[in-house]
Amino acid sequence: MRTILIFISAIFLLAGCENSTTDPVLSQLNGQWKLVKIGVGFPMPNGPTELSPDYEEILEFNSQKSSFTRSKDGKVVEKSDVSFMADNNASQLRGDLVFEDSKTYSPMWFTETPKYLVLYQSAPIGATLADGNSFFYEKIK
Repeated sequence: MRTILIFISAIFLLAGCENSTTDPVLSQLNGQWKLVKIGVGFPMPNGPTELSPDYEEILEFNSQKSSFTRSKDGKVVEKSDVSFMADNNASQLRGDLVFEDSKTYSPMWFTETPKYLVLYQSAPIGATLADGNSFFYEKIK
């Protein structure tokens, strides 16, 4: 009886450890997100500040596996392991989403009303971009 209790306790302990290793930001990202608009970083005079995408783009995050898939018009165009590096100086949840396989990153944050995931144009790790586009995604699953 004691052996069974120890075995069951070990299972619960291992299951609890697995859940605690998931990054809280990746847990918020978990699921599918659809691109709904693009914010133009440096618009031309009298030009639009937002664009509607002329393609369907879906991001899928798996927080348990720390993985990411990007599909355009139903075709997978990018897969990667992903991690999050928080910006501790930001007043709201901001940081960099790092795409390990392509060795790029994208600054990210969430808007509040409505709730969008916003990804800034990606750049090689170590590089800095200015006046790039912002991509707004809405959670669909």
